[in-house]
Amino acid sequence: MTSSTRTLRSTSFRITAIGVAATGLCVVGAGMAAAANPTSSFGQAVGTTVHAVGVDWSSMPDGYTQAQYEAFWAAEYSGEDLVELQEIWSLDATETKSRAGQMLLDGEELPFAPGTHTTPELPADEQAAIAAFFEAGYTGEDVEALNDLWNTEHLETKARAGQLVLDGEELPLDPATSAGS
Repeated sequence: MTSSTRTLRSTSFRITAIGVAATGLCVVGAGMAAAANPTSSFGQAVGTTVHAVGVDWSSMPDGYTQAQYEAFWAAEYSGEDLVELQEIWSLDATETKSRAGQMLLDGEELPFAPGTHTTPELPADEQAAIAAFFEAGYTGEDVEALNDLWNTEHLETKARAGQLVLDGEELPLDPATSAGS
């Protein structure tokens, strides 16, 4: 009877440990999602919930205020603009948004206008061609192989290959063969 009691305790311990670990992962995941966009309804709900149970958790990182966050995004800077500012100032994303937001609040100009580095949306025919390429079973590795073969960049390669697929022409590689390699 000792071995079955021991097995039962061991199983109970493992189930409890798994439950605690899973709960911890859920809390961390929710926290990361809320931190990514603290002003979203989800971010605000997470912040309100943890505050209600007694956890002192600011939805904004230290040194970064809600006003700075709102000023940066309200000025209609894009994610691509953010990356460019990060490169110019050699800062991480949060520090960049903090600095840029404060500059905007202080009435200062940033190094470039909002939307300067925004990638324009692709025309509908190119979007359809790219979708057809991937729907035909080709992968990112196939894009790399075609880039090398055609001496093109990713976007041009995907659109060109996709158009060939739509036109019923064969590509110089087989998706079934390339997927297995």
